[in-house]
Amino acid sequence: MEKNNKIHLWIGTTFKPEEEYQKYFELDYSTEGDFDNPKYKLCEFCKDIGKVWYDQDFIGIIPRFEEEVSLDEILEESSTDPEEWDSIKDFCHQNGIEKANAVFWYADGDLVVPKPYRTAYNGLQYIGMFEGD
Repeated sequence: MEKNNKIHLWIGTTFKPEEEYQKYFELDYSTEGDFDNPKYKLCEFCKDIGKVWYDQDFIGIIPRFEEEVSLDEILEESSTDPEEWDSIKDFCHQNGIEKANAVFWYADGDLVVPKPYRTAYNGLQYIGMFEGD
C-alpha cells in the first residue's frame, strides 16, 4: 500500500513561556473568515508558511519538554513514519540540532513552505516534508 500522508516537520529548542509559544499558532476568528477584512490578524505561523489561514485539524503541536531531550524522544512524539527517522536525524545533525525540546508538524502535502526558509519558526527549525505514520 502506497503512503500519501505527507507532513511538514519543525524541531528545535525554545524556552519561551507556553502562552507565548502557543500564541504563534493563534488564528483570528473575529472576522468570521473574512480574510480581506482589514481587522483580520494574520497569525505568525500563517505568515511563516505564506498562508492567510491554516486548518487546525492538520497541525500537531506537542507540549514542550522542560529540558532538551534526545531526537529519538522528540520523534516518538511526532507523527512521522519511524522509517523516516534516520533521514530526519541526519538532517538535524547536519544543521547542529543534537537535542530538542519541541516539535510540531503540519499535515498538508500540497503546502510549499516558502524559500528561503526562515532560521526560526517560533524558535524551531523547518526540517522538511516526510511521510506521516
